[in-house]
Amino acid sequence: MIGLVALSLMGLVLVQYQLLRTGLLLEKGKFDQNMRGTLVDLNIAINLSYDTQLMLQRLHQEKERALASPEMLIPKRLQDSLQHFIDSSLSKRGIVLAYEFGLIASAERDTLLVTKGFQRSNYRYEEFTRTLNGQVTSVCACQPILHVHVDHLFNFLLGRLAILIVPSILFLLLLVFCLAWLIRNLNRQRKLDQVKNEFINNLTHELKTPVFSSSLLIKMLRQRLNGKSEKVEEYLQLMEKENTQMKGHIEKVLELASWESGHYELNQHPHPLHLLVEELASRYALKLEESGGSLALRLTAVDDSVAMDPVHIMNALQNILENAIKYNPGAVDIVLSTSEKGEYVQIEIQDDGVGIAPEHQKKIFEKFYRIPMGDLHAVKGFGLGLSYVKQIIEAHRGEVSVESRKGKGTKFIILLPKHS
Repeated sequence: MIGLVALSLMGLVLVQYQLLRTGLLLEKGKFDQNMRGTLVDLNIAINLSYDTQLMLQRLHQEKERALASPEMLIPKRLQDSLQHFIDSSLSKRGIVLAYEFGLIASAERDTLLVTKGFQRSNYRYEEFTRTLNGQVTSVCACQPILHVHVDHLFNFLLGRLAILIVPSILFLLLLVFCLAWLIRNLNRQRKLDQVKNEFINNLTHELKTPVFSSSLLIKMLRQRLNGKSEKVEEYLQLMEKENTQMKGHIEKVLELASWESGHYELNQHPHPLHLLVEELASRYALKLEESGGSLALRLTAVDDSVAMDPVHIMNALQNILENAIKYNPGAVDIVLSTSEKGEYVQIEIQDDGVGIAPEHQKKIFEKFYRIPMGDLHAVKGFGLGLSYVKQIIEAHRGEVSVESRKGKGTKFIILLPKHS
């Protein structure tokens, strides 16, 4: 899952990069168009300014006749005029940026005018050129070319996209932070889960020793006190029953812990499901009849061969039957049926007991979850039975679900793949 999230994040970064690249190309195209428009505006402005044309003419004639003392201001005045024209045109288009420019006579390649930072060969700059034409060429008797160099154009274009780039970067950083936080929490959860399983294993193994000793002592007492008193025998049977129940709880916890840690092996082989169901029914039919209930079989599946571990499947079905009996205080009627659903054999265990409220149905397969209502508090248990059922069925590539209405009974549905 983490790998999938990381891959999705990398894909999102790649998409954002492509969007940024496309945005920069679009902004570059728009900027080029604005610069061409600016140079056209400049050409028109020069043609409308006779003083500017005269200054260009005098600069072009400088090589034949040097500038006199009052004319020494012409380059500065012409530079200011051209810069004013360019700034006005750029401002009209919402563009403010630094640039350098120069005027070069096209025929003689003479430099008529350049700003301080202008260099004719400088690859750091983005260059825009236009040959001036119209009235200016006839007055000047030349055809000057205007070169405009824009430095750090990439930074300017990024600034134009800042309203999109900054939120994208912030959200990507937030996703990276969330992913790192998720990985950290999952690692901590994995370590805690490992410690918990080790604790459960150690605890249950330690508990098995006194349980075994108690069982041995009960047997020794029965041999010593055999037939001496009915009351003593009753107490011994009660102790033995409680000891067996404790042993069952310990085994269930150990088995569930081994399934979660992955230290388990399924002994799967083709086995007739009906044979297993009939054996299970024979165990519980008499018990239900004694309490006024019943267990009916409706085995309609024609092909009941399933690749399974009979011990684990038997335990899973037994857990469901035990719950149906334990959690229904009165007599309960249970129907255990089988049918075929495509490539699966379907097992249904339906009772007419107290039912399960909708808000609890999605949680009953969670480990340690017990329904906190009514008489269910009086029933002893750890909330592990249905969690074990779910893990067993899913290990067989099957599915388990529940359908229930409060006060109308419960139906567990199990799908197991047929043996192919």
